[in-house]
Parts: sequence; structure tokens; C-alpha cells
Amino acid sequence: MIFIKIDHLLELSPSDSSILEIESFLNSQSLTVKNYLTVFIHLLKMKFELGYFKDVYEYGLKYYRENEKDLKSQEAERFYELIFLAALELKQFEVAYKFYSLRKEVLPVIKRYLAELNLIEFKKRTHQAYQSDLEATLQDVIPDDVRLKLSKDLLNIYLEKNEGPKALLLIESMKKIDPSQSYIPDYLNVLFKLEKYDEAKSFALQFKGHPKFEMDAFLTLLKIYLLEKDYHRATILDADFSHKFDEMDSNFLIETYTLLIDLYTKLNNKFSIDLYQKKLKALQRVEKKTEKQTFQDERKVSEDTHFFEIKEPFIEKKKSSQNLEQMHTLIDLMAFSHQITETKQLRDFLRNFFMKVEEYITVKDMIVFSKRDEMLYHYKKERLYDKQLAKTTYQESLIGEILNDGEERFGRPSAFKYDFNILTLKPFDETIKYVYGFALFDLGVFVVYLDKDVNDPALYFDLFKGLATIIYTCLSDEEKRNRLKVQNEFLNQIINSEILAIRIMSAYQQQFNKAAQKLLYVDQHLPLESFMNRLYVHEVKEYDKTISRLFEKPGLFDTSLYHFNEKQIKEKMISIKDGDEVKIVSIFEDLTSYFEEKSKLVMEATVDFETSLSNLNALNQRMPELINEKGSMILINFNESILPIYGYEDTLQFFKEFGQVTKKFFEDGETYRFSTYQLFVYVPYNDIRTVTKTIKDYLKVVSAYQSQVIHYEKFHPKLSIIRYPVVTEEKNPAKIYRYLELSLDFLKRQEHGEDYIFFEHKIYEDEVFEQQVINYLNEAIEGHQLALTFNQLIDLSRNVVWQYESDLILDNIDIDSKYLLAIAKKRNRLFDLEKYHITMVLEFLSLLEKETEKLIKITIPVSKETFLDPNFNPFIIGLFKKYGIPFEFIRFKVKGGEIKSTQYLTQINELTETGIGIDTTAIDVALSFPFNALHLDDKKGDSKWFDYIKMLKVLLESHQMALVIRNVKSKEQKEYLENLGIRYVEGPIYKKVSAENLLYKIAGNKHGENN
Repeated sequence: MIFIKIDHLLELSPSDSSILEIESFLNSQSLTVKNYLTVFIHLLKMKFELGYFKDVYEYGLKYYRENEKDLKSQEAERFYELIFLAALELKQFEVAYKFYSLRKEVLPVIKRYLAELNLIEFKKRTHQAYQSDLEATLQDVIPDDVRLKLSKDLLNIYLEKNEGPKALLLIESMKKIDPSQSYIPDYLNVLFKLEKYDEAKSFALQFKGHPKFEMDAFLTLLKIYLLEKDYHRATILDADFSHKFDEMDSNFLIETYTLLIDLYTKLNNKFSIDLYQKKLKALQRVEKKTEKQTFQDERKVSEDTHFFEIKEPFIEKKKSSQNLEQMHTLIDLMAFSHQITETKQLRDFLRNFFMKVEEYITVKDMIVFSKRDEMLYHYKKERLYDKQLAKTTYQESLIGEILNDGEERFGRPSAFKYDFNILTLKPFDETIKYVYGFALFDLGVFVVYLDKDVNDPALYFDLFKGLATIIYTCLSDEEKRNRLKVQNEFLNQIINSEILAIRIMSAYQQQFNKAAQKLLYVDQHLPLESFMNRLYVHEVKEYDKTISRLFEKPGLFDTSLYHFNEKQIKEKMISIKDGDEVKIVSIFEDLTSYFEEKSKLVMEATVDFETSLSNLNALNQRMPELINEKGSMILINFNESILPIYGYEDTLQFFKEFGQVTKKFFEDGETYRFSTYQLFVYVPYNDIRTVTKTIKDYLKVVSAYQSQVIHYEKFHPKLSIIRYPVVTEEKNPAKIYRYLELSLDFLKRQEHGEDYIFFEHKIYEDEVFEQQVINYLNEAIEGHQLALTFNQLIDLSRNVVWQYESDLILDNIDIDSKYLLAIAKKRNRLFDLEKYHITMVLEFLSLLEKETEKLIKITIPVSKETFLDPNFNPFIIGLFKKYGIPFEFIRFKVKGGEIKSTQYLTQINELTETGIGIDTTAIDVALSFPFNALHLDDKKGDSKWFDYIKMLKVLLESHQMALVIRNVKSKEQKEYLENLGIRYVEGPIYKKVSAENLLYKIAGNKHGENN
């Protein structure tokens, strides 16, 4: 019946009558602590919901002080939360923080985020920063509804701090967990605050007719139209949505009315201004009245806080007819005894256990004697005392009797053979009326002193017998734990010895013994993430893969070699099962001295073991002497292009053969292996004719040589030579090596020419200059420091600009754009540079359209390599869609030679079908592909040239292609071309226009048209 009553009480709704009913139940019933706590928590919850915060706070604290020992289980977390919330309401912040901490301790790990939500609320109330707490909690595993709420709080913080990129990333994550799309108003707000007006407008237009978000879309569009001064669309918005204003809250209406008043003030619409000002004032009056009433209501609630008193938990008195209830009591106590942590000492266990027993029955004293260590434990009124007994003290006593025969004893003190109190060693006094004693098998004795007489021994016999059994299981478990402790202590001594550096790793923790801590310079429980952060970057992935494999199942073994804290470590790992968990035991070995010795030997070695030639170390030792002599230094590059064909082993043998052939030829010199596939040769002469003849003879010999390793391959060497000190007096060997390498690279880039090159200092100077240009170009692209300028392509028939052709300039370097492109091509940055050029043009057109509502046609020069790149078309089409520029306003002028293959026709057609124009500078290309115009440079004063372009113009126009003559430098050239019928020209005769001036020029024209 009592459980039915409890279920009924838990279903009651919050009300004063419900509170009275629960109070009456708690004060009149005998309940276990668990049942009492369940009902009491429900009572506190009701009072909290009704606003009786003081009741919740004071009586929650009172119950906590009296029952702190029973509030360690998970069931108590709701109790702690209610006190926490009530303390917040009453601004008792120190108490609130304490109960947040208590709740966190009892919550399981998977629900620990609930306590973090309390902490966030605490920091809000105490005006502390809680952004980091929100971010950390969002990284945890939490329900989607909680994640969404926290995301919205974090979003507001990002907006307040103007952290736009973070806000946009957060909204992207919110989209995945918000099926109701409640993020849409926030998204609109973020876009507007970040001044992404185009995106905000486009997104708002999508939801303009949405039944849930249409008013948010309306407000966003209204603000954007006012910023854009598009008053016509703003008034249409007002007309379309004004009938829905009455459904909106006051905050929305105040903002809307303010914007509409601003709109109609600019339009000088007095009627609408008066209408919305009247509505705004009325709304503001209501708001002030509501705020005042709300304040008064809150004050009244605070003053009228209800208070009541709950009586102490009822201590149940057992009667002879309560055998069944005694059984329930023993079951509860048995369960409780196994909930006490096993790490507690025996005296702590007995104290906690007897305090629980006192909830069911009150006795004068409870005594436990442990035979193993001859300790006597005496419990009395929440205190436990212990003392060591000598055998002579207890041998002739009630305890000694029970130990000898193992029989129970019960009765009045005068009935016992030994009628003295073991606690005082004096005869029993009048306060002790009745005694029960039970053997704990062979482990000890349990004795109970009662301060009231018992007429029926059976009244408590079963209960105390059950308690004795529970205590025996405790002592038995203690015996087992002590044996395990001895074994564990031995194992711990082995693990913590200095013999081996050991780590034991579980899925959540690492433990290093002292030897490992000393070897690796780490803490005992260094987290795995911190451990892996100290590895080299290229070693982390493999190490993580090894650990993951070992955690899969026990019995696996692996070895890892890695660098850790400047040491070379070898780690042997084995996976072992510990209960239901797989752990990894590692032994660390320091190989630093071994590797240092090996490295030292390698560094000191002067012979390359793969080719038997002298190695780079030998060369470095010899170079100071060679620099003081007059000779020539030669760097020879091997044909390593065969590597993908024949593989590493065959290529290495081929190079070894090449090295021996070279060494044999230069018998009067010295040959070294410089790098994987390069040789360094020194010859003791520097005369240009002698050196040249020697090199040509060497190339003839090598060309005629028939390889024994790969029969049908030739060595095809490339050579760079420094005649020292004729061309340089550099003393630094590293600089000399650099000169040779640069010369060799320069030689490789030549499409046709010799197989050898003599170093000239200009090669180094050009290399340094080009590297500086590329570095500056990279910085300019990253920092948006490049600028646009425009060449004017003139239509002579109408004397107007036909097209503007864009060009890139570097403001801080006086360098021609053609040379800049040549360097970019040489350094493999041409595609990136030209993509950046195109992006800048589209950005300029987008800005031009916003400022002037006009667009102009622009020709963009691109190299043939960029134009034919497979990624060019997707990049262009995506870029146009991003900026919303019509395709018809862009033409590409493709620079370069002939496009031989028809495989590019599909790629070209894909662009022309969009409306993009394509021009070329090559006649063959113009005649082979559907291009729009041909660009040719003018040749001044050549009559054959003029006849040629006159006929070419007729041919091209018959195929709907334009002819543009470029590089026109004088007025006479222009007039002659005009007489020939040439329509389009470009050249220095027409000034270049900067992007800024062109923008001002077009904006001025627009202004003039408006006027």
C-alpha cells in the first residue's frame, strides 16, 4: 500500500493542497531513506515551481546537514539541483556553487553535461564569462535539443563580440540538428550584422512566403532596402505585411515601427509617419506599464514566500510481529553494505553501515571483534571507536566464549558466565538490560548491548543474526582484499622498480612508473594526447594506428621507434585484458646513444657504400684544399627520368655503372657522389679550351657507351661547370654548390641547346631576383596588394572604347607584367596568378555594378596553358555564379602558340555556349577554332604587312571574327590603319586607365545621366 501511495503523490500537480498532502504523508509514515528522499525531492520540486524558493533552500540545507552520508548516490542529483536553483534565485551564490559541485560528483559521466548546464547558468547570474564553458560542453556528447539551445547562446556571444566567421560556422553545425529550421532568424541576423547584404537578401527572399519565418525575412529585407535606398521595394514590403503586425511581439514591432518611420520620413509621407509614430508611442506606454507590473508582481512573490517545517525521518520501532519487515530491512542493509566503496578501511565501512542500521533500530552499543588483528570496534551514536586487545583481555570474556564454541549468546547480563563489559572491563551496570552475541564464523564476534529489557529474545534475534551475517561477509571480503593487496603490492613493487621503464595504458588513462617518468620527462598520468603531441608530426599517425590495433583485442604485440623529448625511443607494446577492459603495457628503451653513435659513424664515413665512390662528407673535407687550387668543379646530373620506368633497384645499379664510367674517364681528377643521382667532379685545370675539350670528349664517350645494366638506355648527362677562380672567388663551399645547382637547373629549362653550361654570375643574380619577385608576388596575392589597370581597345568607326583589356601591376615593384608572367610560369605559379587576375576583374565588375548600376565589357588575357587546364572551365563558371556577373561581359584573350589537338574543342565550346567571348593571338588557332577575334601586333612601315592584314580582315569578317591591331604607337599609324578599314586598335597612343579612375569615370557618367 505504501508504494501505491508514493506513486499517487508523485503524480500530483504543483499546488498548495498537494504540498499539504505530501507534508502530512512524510510526517506520518515510516519510510526507508530512499523512499523518503524520493517523496521529499518531489515536494521540493513542487515548491520550486510555485516560487517558494526560501522553503526549498532552507529545508534542503537542513536535510543535507542531517543526511549528508546518504546523499552519495545518483538519485540525489535532482535534490542537489533544486537547492542549487533555489540558491541562485535567492542570490546565495557560494551555496549554489557548492551544490553544483555535489551534483557533478554523483552524476554519471554520460550525464555530466547536466552539471555543466548548471555552471553556465551560475556564471550568467554572477556575470562571469562563460563562452569557453559553452564551447567545451558543445564538444561533449549531449542531446540535440540541448546542443541547439547552447548553440543559440553561443551564437549571441559571437554576435556581441563581432566574431562573424565563428558565428557562420556555428550556424552550419546548427543546421544539422535543427529540423524545424529555427536557426533561420539567427542566420539572417548574422548575415546582416556581417554586412553580407547580398546573401542576406537572397536568403530572406527564399523565406518571404514561409508561414513561420516570413516576418523575420520581412524585417531583414526592410533593413537592407533602407540601406540600399530602395524605398520603392520597402513600401511594397510594408503594404504586403502590415496586416500581420498585430500577431508579432512588442520587440519586433518597436524595431519595425522605428524603421518604417525612418522610411516615410525620407519619402516625406506625413500620413504614414503620423500613423506609425502613434502606434509606436502606444506600444511604448504598454511596455512601460507591463515592466512596472512585472516588477511589482516579482516583489510581492518575494515578500509572500511560503514556509513550512518537515519533521525528522521516522525511526522505525520493531515489534515481534514484524518478522517480514525485518526481512525487508536486512535486504536493504545487505544492498547498502555492497554500495559502500571497497576502498574504505574496515572501521569506515563499519561506521557507515551502523549509521544505516540506526535508521531501522536504536540500540545502546554495537561491538565487532576482528580475530585476525585482535581489533575491537565499538559503535555508539554515529561514532566508531577502535582499540587493540590483548589475548588475555578477551580470552575469559563473552567474546572468548563465542570464539571457542561458535555458539550464539543472548540474555540479561547476570545470566552470563563472564558478566563484565568488554568495553570497560568492569561489571555490567544498570544501563545495559539485554545482550546479544553472535559468532562471525572463524573471523570474529558481533555483540549488541540494549538499554531496555527484552521479554521475548526472538523479537530481535533474526535481525541481529542477519546483521552478523552481513558483517561476516564484510570481514571475509576484507580478508580477500588483504591477500590481493599483498599480491598487488608485490606487482606494484616490480612495476615501480628502476629495472624497467613501464607504462600501463587504458582507453582513458596512462600511468607511467618512476623509471618511465625519469626517462621520458613526463608526469605519472600524462594524457595520451599530450604524449602524442611530443612526437614528430610524421610519427603521430603511425603511432595512433598501432595503439588502435592493440586496443582491438588482447594478446597482440608491436614495436615502435620514434623521437620523444629529443630522445630516440624504442617502445615494446602488448595488449592484456584486465577484467572486461583491454589495456596496453609498454616497456620503453632509450636508443639515443646507439643512434648518435651510428649517426657519428655515418657522418665520419667518406665512402658511399652503394657506389663505392667518395661521398659528400669526403668532398666537404676536401673542399677547403680545392678552393685554394686552380681547377674546375663539375656537377653532373644523371638521367633520373628512368626511375618510374625501371624502379629504384635497377635505377640505382644504372647510376652506379654511370659513376664508374665517369670516374674512369676523369682519371686525372676526383669523382664524388654528390646526391642520390648527381656526381661532383674536380679536374686540376681551368683553361676554357682545355675544359671545353674535356667535357665534349666525356659526352662522346658516355653517349657511345653501351650499358650492361639497362641495355637500351643512355645516361644523357647534364653538366654545369665552374672554372675556379676565373668566374668566382667564393670561399664558401655551400655557395659554390648552389652556383652549380642553379646553373644545372637553368640548363634543364632550356628546350634546345648544349648538354653543358659554364656558370656565369648573372645566372645567380637572375635567380635571386626572380625568387624575390616570386616571394613578393606570393605576398601580394595573399595580402591582396596587386592592382588592376586597363588598356583601351578602340572602335575607330565610332571613336569609342570597344573593350577594356585588364592587366596586373605590382605597385611597389617597377616590373613589366609580361616579365612578371614569365617568372610566374617559370616558377609554376602562372595558373594561380591568372586565376587571381580573373577573380580581381570579377570583383571589380561586382563593385562597379553596386556603385553605378552599370557593367562594362572587359577582355582578360590568359596563357594557353591556363586556358587548356582541365580545371579552368569549372573555376570560371563557379566564379561567375559567385559574383552574379553575366557571362557576356567577359572575353578571354588566349596568348600562345598553336592549339594542335581537337580534344580541346569540347572545352572551348563549353565556354562559348555560356556567352563568354574568346580571342586569340595565333592565326592558326583563329582559323581552326570558333574564336571571336584575332589580336596581332602592328609592324610599322611595312607595306607587305599592310596588304596582309587588309586581306586577313576580309577573311576574318566573313567568318564573323574581328581583327584587333595592337601596339599602335603614333597618330600616323592609327590613320593608316583606319584607311585600310581596320576597325579595332590598341596601343601606347591610348593611355592606360587604373581601376580606380575607371570606376570614377563611369560613376561620373552615371551621375551626369541622372542629372
